[in-house]
Amino acid sequence: MINVIDYVLKIRNKVTTKEIVVSYRAMTMDGMQRPLTTGEMRFDLEMANTDYLTHSRFILGIVGTVILRLNESCILDRIEIEQSANRLQLQVPNKLEFRSYVQQHDLLSRVAQAQSANGHQAVTVAIVTPFKLG
Repeated sequence: MINVIDYVLKIRNKVTTKEIVVSYRAMTMDGMQRPLTTGEMRFDLEMANTDYLTHSRFILGIVGTVILRLNESCILDRIEIEQSANRLQLQVPNKLEFRSYVQQHDLLSRVAQAQSANGHQAVTVAIVTPFKLG
């Protein structure tokens, strides 16, 4: 039997006067919070396709990439999206967009699920935007 490893994916959006930096870190949710994978993308602010970067498809693409990088014993349980404090907010996907994405890309077995009252499997991945001061 495979040991299941639940993990959280933290995505951070930082905008400066010259660039957009989007970084991500997948970490175990156990007491050790071991990093599983990390990455960073830098975009020149003037040359970046901000329409795409601020659309939920951009976040979903990062999520899909991370899921596929990790082995099948890793189950995505939570997504935290930390926004830039000043401008260029990333569009956070809603539950329906997220479920559609994982279904279309055949990733349902790689995300947290629970049995619903009617007997169907329900995706239970929490998508949150932590509130930060400053």
